[in-house]
Formats: sequence, structure tokens, C-alpha cells
Amino acid sequence: MAYQILLVDDVLLNRKVVKVALSCLPEVTFLEATDGVNALALIHSQTIDLIILDLIMPGDESGYDVLREIKESVLYQHIPVIVYSAVSDTASIRQALEMGAYDYLIKPLKPQELQSVLPEKVRDALQSVEKKDEKQIVVSRSCVPGARVGEQLVVGAVTTEEAAAIKALTNHKTELKLQLKRLFDMDKEELYCTLYDRLIQEMGEVSAACEQWWDEKYDKYQWDNIVGDEIEIDYDSGQVLMKNTTESAEHQFDDPKKQE
Repeated sequence: MAYQILLVDDVLLNRKVVKVALSCLPEVTFLEATDGVNALALIHSQTIDLIILDLIMPGDESGYDVLREIKESVLYQHIPVIVYSAVSDTASIRQALEMGAYDYLIKPLKPQELQSVLPEKVRDALQSVEKKDEKQIVVSRSCVPGARVGEQLVVGAVTTEEAAAIKALTNHKTELKLQLKRLFDMDKEELYCTLYDRLIQEMGEVSAACEQWWDEKYDKYQWDNIVGDEIEIDYDSGQVLMKNTTESAEHQFDDPKKQE
């Protein structure tokens, strides 16, 4: 059985070392990504059987982010992920394993470990994929169009991941229907109060998020002497503009060279 392994590491030498160490495995091809964004793009567009993942990489998506997105997705959570990272503290190892990593290896591995430990870990992970595939084949044989399940006729089949996705969406739809039914069962006054409370709650959440954003920008850009109500953002240009600008406020943003 042919397998496709995704190597996610921003260092070319690390990827080459892993490929050489796994050259002993038959029918294995490799895909490579230098950051989390490219890794996720390959995961979404290719059939990946195993991921060997570094944790610390440049860009907006760290190895932790990639691992989290994989394991939270009903479409990709079945892919085993072996973390291969220089991060060696116990807390980080525990975190990665709790997030769903299949195994955790600390780099750099010694030459003898590269020749024995890494291939063995990869082989075990791929065997776990094989077992899942075999289980799915057994299930699919009972899903041949035209077969009968009780009094129902089988017309087709989907993968286990697709079935899980549909189940999650259906359950959420059921929850929304129940909430809608509760609204229909309420009298007008109770309905108004419920909607009012919900709107007030959302306004509070949005207001708190806005205040937190401004507070962070005050610290970053040193806007401590300006209150949020006095400034606004031009959403097209990104410019921060002051309302009712006073002469003193204007001087604050003068070119320092002109003041000398």
C-alpha cells in the first residue's frame, strides 16, 4: 500500500534528514511544507496518510495551530501526527499529546535513533491507518447499492469522516430547532425579554472586545492620552483619525525635527 507523508519543518536540512531516515520504508512518497499555512493548504488539497510536524515555525500558524486544526476537523482528525521538535519541556510534550499527537520525538535524534526509532514510529502510525482503512472496507461491503438493511434499501455510501461531519451538522440543526420552538412557545412579553437579554449580552461581548483591542493599541502606539470616543478608524485606508482635534493634540503628532 502506497503512503504519502507530509513533512512540516522550516529547515531544509531537517526535512532531508527525515527523508533519508525513512527511505527504508517501501512505497512512501513525501510532501514538504515550510510553515503552517502551506501545511494546511496541502492537507486540504492532498491525500495525506501521516504528518511529521515541527512546532516552532515562522508565520501566523505555528505547529500547535496546525495540530489543533487537524484534530478539531472531522475530515482530517484521523491523520496521525508525529511531532518532531526541539521543544523538550514536559509541559509542551504533554500539551501536544493531549491535543491528539500520535507520538512526540525530540530533535535532534542520534544517528542510530534516526535509523531505528523514527522508522519504527512511522511504521506503527501507518499501520494504525491501515487498520482504520480495513475497518472502513468491511463496513463499505455492507453498503453496496441495492443491498437491504432491514426494510431499507441501500442507495450509496459516504466515508466515516463525511458521516461524522453530517452528524455534527444535523445535531446542531436539531439544537437550533429546539431553540426556535422555545421562542414560538413563549408569550410576547417573555419573547421580548429573552431577545432583549440576548442582545444586551452580545452588545456587552462586542463592547468588551473593542475595549480590549483599543487597550492593546494604546500600549503599542502610545495613545494613552486619547480616549476611544475621540478617535476613529478609516476602514479603507487604516488611518486613525482624531475627532475635534485641538491645537495641543495636533502638536503631539508634529514632526520632532520641526520642534527642534
